[in-house]
Amino acid sequence: MKQSILTIFTRTPLHVGAGSSVGAIDQPVIRERHTRFPVIPGSSIKGVLRDEMHDEADVLRDVFGEQDFAGRLSFGEARLLAFPVRSAKGAFAFAVSPITLQRFARDAGIDLAIPSHIADMTCLAGEQIVYDGKSVVLEEYCFSKAGDFPKEWSAKLSGLLADAVLAGSAERFVLISDADLTHFAQNACQVSQHVRIDDETGTADGGGLFNEETVPSETLFYAPLGITHDNPNVHTFLEKFKTESLIQFGGKGTTGLGYCTVKIID
Repeated sequence: MKQSILTIFTRTPLHVGAGSSVGAIDQPVIRERHTRFPVIPGSSIKGVLRDEMHDEADVLRDVFGEQDFAGRLSFGEARLLAFPVRSAKGAFAFAVSPITLQRFARDAGIDLAIPSHIADMTCLAGEQIVYDGKSVVLEEYCFSKAGDFPKEWSAKLSGLLADAVLAGSAERFVLISDADLTHFAQNACQVSQHVRIDDETGTADGGGLFNEETVPSETLFYAPLGITHDNPNVHTFLEKFKTESLIQFGGKGTTGLGYCTVKIID
């Protein structure tokens, strides 16, 4: 199966909800069960991109299929590649871990010499976020710098999109352990408080207080796209998104959530 990669970089906070919860967060984002990393389901990506092609009937039919036959393109789940974390130096860092880099290298078919393990509370970091030459402070945690973040990796990651924030952040990347990235991805998402308004009175509904989790701006995802059957209309679709586009994913789009820079790379 031929494969391309869809890169998704959040410009505004993103809420792809997992439904109501009885936990501390009323409306959490959907996550992988084993890593607790936030994800964007393939069904959500397919629906959003289908809507972007609503005026091209032939492309819609061949790429997305119809009731009596399947489409020629499969849409994988968007996985976390880099997560933004507050930093004492440089405002914020793009945190990656061995598992996020290994997955991306495997799915994108690129060769990166990625370590299989890095000790907890140690890191490989770009100069922009290194504090006092030997430490990186992420949130309230102080990491010991074990080396520089490899230039090959930072060039590859910052070059995925021409988005000004990502493209200018080659020295913001930091490699931390899988466990440390899981901690940040699970605990450093934004949680906003909301009040439900009664339509009749225009005031707060009794018991209508709820909170909502969002993935922060400047989060980098990628999704594999598989070509199951080659077709000119499939190539038309892929070529359209090889130019960067602004697309809204998830809920609460009318209040500014979910606006992302997207691009397909071979």
